[in-house]
Amino acid sequence: MRVAALRIGATPEGWRELGFDVGDDGVAMLGSVRLELRPSADEGAIESWALEGGGIPGSIDGLRTDTGVRGGAHAVHPNGALAIDHIVVLTPSLERTSAAFAEVGVECRREREAGVGVRQGFFLVDDVLVEVVEGPDSKSDGPARFWGITVEVSDIGDAAARLGDRLGRVKDAVQPGRRIATVRSEAAGGLPLALITQRQRAPERTG
Repeated sequence: MRVAALRIGATPEGWRELGFDVGDDGVAMLGSVRLELRPSADEGAIESWALEGGGIPGSIDGLRTDTGVRGGAHAVHPNGALAIDHIVVLTPSLERTSAAFAEVGVECRREREAGVGVRQGFFLVDDVLVEVVEGPDSKSDGPARFWGITVEVSDIGDAAARLGDRLGRVKDAVQPGRRIATVRSEAAGGLPLALITQRQRAPERTG
């Protein structure tokens, strides 16, 4: 199973101003994942996603889901964006959302206590990490919902120079050896959006 697309309530022009290469159809390719940007009354919200694979349900614990095919022409983004690093989901019940992901064959890889009453669960959907966050003031009968995304960039210093005051301070990420900065809410149309340096990947074996 792989993430094929994210549907976001946003104006393509706003994302172009952030240095993303957005086509006339409102699509920005991040790796092989399509960001489908379209004006919406719910601006700044991730409305739904499409997954590639078999047995895709219409919802995963309230996350609107449908079937899609991954792929498309790779884009070169002026801000150096390479791929989606992770998608953040908020839930009132980590156990319930974990069980819903398990039903489609995606198991929780790790759990982490992140503060008073805050827990995180990490799920790997092929090469995209889904971070599910349970907060202390959650209502147990509410659905899970998409919250924000973090995008890998080739050079966060170059991205910061390009975006200027539209990007917050570059700082150390939770993941050792990585740096992260948050796009200011008004610049991202209300969507929680961050830029992060690339993951350290094991070198390919040869011979």
